Amino acid sequence: MGYYAPDNHLCDCGHCGQRLTGRQERYCSAACRQAAYRGSKQPKRLEFKPCPLCGEPFHVTSKRKKFCDYHDEAEDDCRAAQDDLDDAAWLAAEERRTALCVHCGQPAGWSGRGRPRRFCSNHCKQADYRKRRAQRAA
Repeated sequence: MGYYAPDNHLCDCGHCGQRLTGRQERYCSAACRQAAYRGSKQPKRLEFKPCPLCGEPFHVTSKRKKFCDYHDEAEDDCRAAQDDLDDAAWLAAEERRTALCVHCGQPAGWSGRGRPRRFCSNHCKQADYRKRRAQRAA
């Protein structure tokens, strides 16, 4: 009556490689079992992964890194593509900062998080709703 299936038994410890004795099926001790479990739960780190812009493999130093290193490994095309992405992000942020109210055209304001506001105040929001409702009724 074992915990593991009969075809899954090992002769040596699955973690440290020590010879198993007695009723031991896979690990020589609880410490080895726990160490193997902890090791299996840790994410596997990639040494290299392909850059989505140029397709060339680059060295991964953190899990948030997406593109080639700008100064070391990136080629001219990839550097230009990274610059274009940075410019697009800057333009999108600038559009959010300078968003205008749909109803009156005044600056709507932006808190710095999320989508830009469509209206500068609740008054404009309500007035725009009433205007659209009147247009649908007509």
